[in-house]
Amino acid sequence: MKHPVLLIGALAATLLTAAPVSATVIATSVVKFSQGENINVSAGDTFTVDLIGENFPDGPDGAAFSLSWNPGVLSYVGTAIANPPWDASFISDGNAGTGLIDYVFLGKSVGNAGTNFALASFTFNVVGNQGESSALSLNIDSFNVGFVSPGALPINTSFIGSQVQVVPVPAAVWMFATGLAGLMGSSNLRKKQGLTV
Repeated sequence: MKHPVLLIGALAATLLTAAPVSATVIATSVVKFSQGENINVSAGDTFTVDLIGENFPDGPDGAAFSLSWNPGVLSYVGTAIANPPWDASFISDGNAGTGLIDYVFLGKSVGNAGTNFALASFTFNVVGNQGESSALSLNIDSFNVGFVSPGALPINTSFIGSQVQVVPVPAAVWMFATGLAGLMGSSNLRKKQGLTV
């Protein structure tokens, strides 16, 4: 019998001289808002964000997720489901006043949604003040369904939320509004005085 130290040394030498193993990088399926991770809005605005899926090698035929936000900054208006690709949906938004859509279920009766696809659009009113912010947090649904391929196989999915920041109205908007009001005022003054140009 060979000495154990010699066996370990021979094994190490074999491993060190073996051909390198090539690593295969598997793309992660991602669900995110098309507007990006940082969204600027103004107090009193109404805005819509679009949820998309990207990089799904196995196109899903079913999807489920939840969405949360700060109800002191954003007030939920409604959801529009992307059809196509989804032809069946159910939205549990009874808790939207508290800043939560418990789940959105989406399905396809035939085929799958493909590699890149639209999911839904969410509309909010901005009720917060300048300087306040709210995360738009995406999570797997409360039933832990997530995204599934035909045959009900789960798809590993990363959820990327967004941060909504309430910012001041741009100065150019104020200058335009002031100038427009001035022009309208002078026009009204001319009409009252019977002047024409």
